[in-house]
Amino acid sequence: MNKATLPIVARLHSLQAPARFAAGGARVIAEAGDRNPLAQLLRAANETMLGRSLQFDSAGGPSLTLDVSGRRVLRVTAAPGLAGAETCLGVEVLEDEHKDDLIKLMQAVATPRYELRVTSGPIGRGGDQVSVGLPVALLADLVLIDLNDLAGDDSAEAEEPAPAPVPERLAGAAPGAGLAGLAEAVGPGLQAWLIAGGAEDGRSSGPEEMVSHLQGFLDDEREAVDRQLDLLSPEPGAPVCVMLGATLIEGHSILVARLDGGLLLGVIEGEGTGAALTAWRGVLA
Repeated sequence: MNKATLPIVARLHSLQAPARFAAGGARVIAEAGDRNPLAQLLRAANETMLGRSLQFDSAGGPSLTLDVSGRRVLRVTAAPGLAGAETCLGVEVLEDEHKDDLIKLMQAVATPRYELRVTSGPIGRGGDQVSVGLPVALLADLVLIDLNDLAGDDSAEAEEPAPAPVPERLAGAAPGAGLAGLAEAVGPGLQAWLIAGGAEDGRSSGPEEMVSHLQGFLDDEREAVDRQLDLLSPEPGAPVCVMLGATLIEGHSILVARLDGGLLLGVIEGEGTGAALTAWRGVLA
């Protein structure tokens, strides 16, 4: 597998993992038997592009609440049951001098043999208009965690499946029409995209290798993707558009949109959140 596409495939596979929710609505991100719950904590933070407050609760008792935005940890807002949190609590914006203490807090809440849960809410004090903080990628490097590791895919290195055939390119839809119109409205930053299902089934654009990965993923995981989207929409099958966090190597994000029985999966250069959301509003108007 091409190294440049590995983070993209890892991000796609994050869609297929079934979500489990604990009492109260918290999402379980690490089971008691997981070998490295800290990796799951960091990946949850790395998926957060827009400003959010993430509360991580261990079944063992401790809890850690972080303000996260743009794949950066901005501040610690609560740490009940965790010793040594004083150096991070009350700091408006975390800086390099706080990284070791923050890692210790993360390790203390994400301990093996205990289930780890996350609850997402509005960002805490100070809002999310902060361009600094500690990058999640830096924290992961310091604890030797690969955020793009395809965990559990034992056959990934043994034998790479042949790429699925790329669907025939069709004439582009009129701007603003359906999912193809969404792709056009996002603009050239949408480097590769594919539509599966619905009236626009088979439309695609972009480099063959990227489109092939998108096609192969949807061939295997369309039902799993729809189940995950149903968790984010008011009712099963309803229109929904989400962005998955930017990858580490080339700064790509994954755009997923569902409309009228069709599903668009695309690779966006850069974070692209504003352009994608504006385009989606135009499609629904």
